[in-house]
Amino acid sequence: MPDDELDLLHAKLEQTRTELDTARRELGDLRAWLCKELGIIHRSPGPEGLTVLSVVSDKEIVAAVVQLRAEVDALKQPSDGTDPRWSQIDYLILEGRRIQALQKIRDEFGGGIHDALELLNHRFLRLREDRPEDFTASKHEPKEH
Repeated sequence: MPDDELDLLHAKLEQTRTELDTARRELGDLRAWLCKELGIIHRSPGPEGLTVLSVVSDKEIVAAVVQLRAEVDALKQPSDGTDPRWSQIDYLILEGRRIQALQKIRDEFGGGIHDALELLNHRFLRLREDRPEDFTASKHEPKEH
């Protein structure tokens, strides 16, 4: 094989490697961003008491997206008791038992406290809009001193 053909092949090989490295970096950045946004970054002990952060597998990312999708779909459900998971949570909210409602949300949908709190707040606002007659000042408003 002549030297100029060999040089051309080496140049093409180097260009392909560069493109592959760029694609790998972009994919790694996407995984890291998804893990951060989904709140599923792995934390493990590192040297000298430091915490090492690492991204989860693609399978775990997809599972988190599926779970998030299910939570969004559940929020779209009517609050008339057709979804038994939300009807129990709605009961706790309407009784003014937010901590128990928060725990029930975590039990039913998983996720961290921040995610559960966000779901609770969205559900509270939706119930207040859909069923204002079920809210009483004594259960849902801060007490005056």
